[in-house]
Amino acid sequence: MSHDLQLYQARLDISQTECDRLWQILSEDERSRADRFKREYLKRNFVAARGNLREILALSLGCEPRTIQFGYSDRGKPYIQNFNGLHFNLSHSQDLAIYAVCSDYEIGIDLEFINFHCDVDSIAERYFLPSEQKVISNLCDRDKYLAFYRAWTLKEAYGKATGEGIANILDQVDVSPLLENPMGETLRIQDWNLKLIASEFHIDLNYSAALCFA
Repeated sequence: MSHDLQLYQARLDISQTECDRLWQILSEDERSRADRFKREYLKRNFVAARGNLREILALSLGCEPRTIQFGYSDRGKPYIQNFNGLHFNLSHSQDLAIYAVCSDYEIGIDLEFINFHCDVDSIAERYFLPSEQKVISNLCDRDKYLAFYRAWTLKEAYGKATGEGIANILDQVDVSPLLENPMGETLRIQDWNLKLIASEFHIDLNYSAALCFA
């Protein structure tokens, strides 16, 4: 990975005082989106995720967080409208958010809380490649869920980095080499590199996280 790539994490279960502070740096569009959440904790999570994003980007750009203007690609990927040369991506799950910022290349990042009660074999059979299904079906208990969520976060990160979206690449990108022995390894697919990064954040073992970069 380039030394220019920066990774960050932030808790979303913030105090009301902190939520009020971050609210002040959001755009009118972001405030409108936040107000559409019916549940207060979802609104709080959105405010925290977007507010922290603005503060993280402002560190790299040398500007005030509230001055950053976001645009969105045709497929919904956010970018900075009023500053050139800085790429970013974020993902959040439960009460945790992770961020990647880089000036060199497009990036994608994904975070998922591991649900140990879902039928991962059925989901893998429906959406994943046979090679990935085989790895997952041959594992037991916790290892099975870890492998499934590794696959999902890797594919999600790839879809976000390329702008294709996960729906278009679920059965197109083979990440099976990283499902059983993933630590420290990087998988090269076309012009992109895929890597599992939960260990780099020292986060709860019930999360899976992945990064895609050029």
